[in-house]
Amino acid sequence: MSYSNRRSMLKLLGGAALGASTLSTLARPALAQGEDLVVPNRYQNFKRGTIHSMHPEARSFTIIWEDLGRVKMKAADLVTNFASLRVGQTVDVQWYDYLDFLIAKTTPAVTARAEAMLKQGARLEGIPGAQQRIRLWQMSGMCTKVDTAGSVVFLINASGGEPDKPAPNSGEVIQMPQIVTDAGRAALATLKPGDQITTVFSQQTAIKVTIIR
Repeated sequence: MSYSNRRSMLKLLGGAALGASTLSTLARPALAQGEDLVVPNRYQNFKRGTIHSMHPEARSFTIIWEDLGRVKMKAADLVTNFASLRVGQTVDVQWYDYLDFLIAKTTPAVTARAEAMLKQGARLEGIPGAQQRIRLWQMSGMCTKVDTAGSVVFLINASGGEPDKPAPNSGEVIQMPQIVTDAGRAALATLKPGDQITTVFSQQTAIKVTIIR
């Protein structure tokens, strides 16, 4: 996912996720007690690529796909061979792209809900043995453009939100990943330039990496 490239990922790679869900919400109050945040297994992706760089301190790696370019993703605890991964290897990766969990106009209740989501994280549906939660990240700011056809929203980053470090600069205009859930698209249709908005997405995450050569 260079970090200038990581920002390009925000612009280009949100469209890699497929399908629809009802995880995103309009302006609901705080996270309901016991509410389960789930990444459905229908969002799994299976692709072959080449490892471009390794980031052991963050347990992440950057991979180059022929059709998507360079993507940086976290390796979940299910990737038991992470220590064996090396730059230049061709690998088959089972992974999850960005998924929208919250798209809403900013209110104190929405901010509280986003903060609760980040603390909780999400679990993978139907994946036994995973101990780590899927990391969620937030970005908030003023909406500058709404593309309902492409299911994306642009905002001026004011929150310091980040899919990975370092965070985009405050005041930087960011095209968010593609919104893929039904509820997220419904929320997108209510937004207009000038609105203060809050978004929460899951991080791109690998759950299995098979070394081919």
